[in-house]
Amino acid sequence: MYWQLESGLDDKFPIEEHLSKIFSLLDPLQSKLINLGPEYDLCIQCVGYFPPSGHGIHLDQNTVLKASNLGVAFDLDFYFVDDYGHDLDFC
Repeated sequence: MYWQLESGLDDKFPIEEHLSKIFSLLDPLQSKLINLGPEYDLCIQCVGYFPPSGHGIHLDQNTVLKASNLGVAFDLDFYFVDDYGHDLDFC
């Protein structure tokens, strides 16, 4: 099974803001998602494109707590590019 939910934010926003938006969308579904946990692996996949100088990510305590309460794992894929000219259209 595959379910894709996007934050709706522009891809230039920090990943932390995308996660905050995603969790606000998931909050009303918390009890249903918790019930899926035993049968399915729940994972939030984040893909970040960053300048070559590097980048870090900070998951604040609230984000970690929300993920833990839902039983959600994170898959963080980071790519380092010269500019933001990448294509994010998944058709």
